Amino acid sequence: MKLQVEAWDESILDAEDYRVERALQRGALEALRRARRCGTDFVIREHGKVKSLRPQEAAPYEKSMLENLERLNRKIAELEGQPPGALSLNEKPGS
Repeated sequence: MKLQVEAWDESILDAEDYRVERALQRGALEALRRARRCGTDFVIREHGKVKSLRPQEAAPYEKSMLENLERLNRKIAELEGQPPGALSLNEKPGS
């Protein structure tokens, strides 16, 4: 049995996919902020290794999360702003 692997990019994702990713990003951001408030470490996985961050070490990761959240919000707004006649995933013209 041969496994067929297809390369894909973000063009196959719809607004719902981005909303799910945004919810996950918001959860991670909230967990980071809670860890900071409680003075506990925030655990991440980076380059395949587990890393424990002290509250003062988390700022660059929080910045990255906020930037990603903004990107997701823009992408969702872009997809939801499509005209009603725009094709959806797996649709073909005239079908």
